Amino acid sequence: MKDATVFAKKFKTFKKKLPTVTVIANDYGVIGEVIYSHLVWNASEKDATAAFKRLVAASVDLNDLRVNMIDESIERIGVEYPFVRERARRMHAVLNAIYNREHGMHVESLEGAGKREIREYFETLKGVTPFVCHRVISICFNVAAVPVDERTLAILKVNSVVHETTTIEDAASWLARQVKADEVVDFHGGLQSWVETQPTPKEEPEPKKPAKKKTAKKAKKKAEPKKKVAKKKSASKKTVTKKKVAKKKVAKKAVKKTAAKKKTAKKTAKKVAKKTAKKTAKKTAKKKATKKKKK
Repeated sequence: MKDATVFAKKFKTFKKKLPTVTVIANDYGVIGEVIYSHLVWNASEKDATAAFKRLVAASVDLNDLRVNMIDESIERIGVEYPFVRERARRMHAVLNAIYNREHGMHVESLEGAGKREIREYFETLKGVTPFVCHRVISICFNVAAVPVDERTLAILKVNSVVHETTTIEDAASWLARQVKADEVVDFHGGLQSWVETQPTPKEEPEPKKPAKKKTAKKAKKKAEPKKKVAKKKSASKKTVTKKKVAKKKVAKKAVKKTAAKKKTAKKTAKKVAKKTAKKTAKKTAKKKATKKKKK
């Protein structure tokens, strides 16, 4: 961490002001601590305790929390719970990762394991956050690890306990060096309790833009509807021209049809005239023939 020696002196006075809180391990063992740690991540212990009770009350055993749908867990945790979907998704991923390694909801493979192996086991679980990892291994396995989440880090920065450029990983490792190994769990309890009494840091407001730019934006906004109207007019013109073209086509077709009808009528008239001429010619010929015979 940047300026670590300077902040180390500040940390000593800060640590003395923290409340004394005794952290009690979860009654459901390591898996119960994993679930509870996911609930207290970026949240208060009061809300986490209430949510944990709802989850346990609605389940036959802790394995149900692994096999349940994420939406079911969200409903039981509470829809208004902070980061509830990411929280539930990560909890499911970690529980499934443990189950795949242990073939059950336990961590029997860590019996007799060293602290380095324990740390590596939890750090490599899919979906686990540094806060959940450090909280579980410190409370359940006495590993010197300090849980730090985003909210804790932001409040530490505001109170000048750590440098403003510090990351979660840097803060966690630096705090672990400032506290004795056997005091880590109690320090976490006091830090968590203190964080919950602090106001949540707000994001800095964006700088105001000059008035000219605002007026320019307003002018652009006013000009936009005119463009839309122009587009509408052009569109209406297109439709009118299309209609005119369609009417012309229809008129042309009608003229062609009438011309065709006239032609057919002329042909039929000629045929009829020829037939009638032939008939009259025959009749006159017959009359002449009969007159000659009489003579």
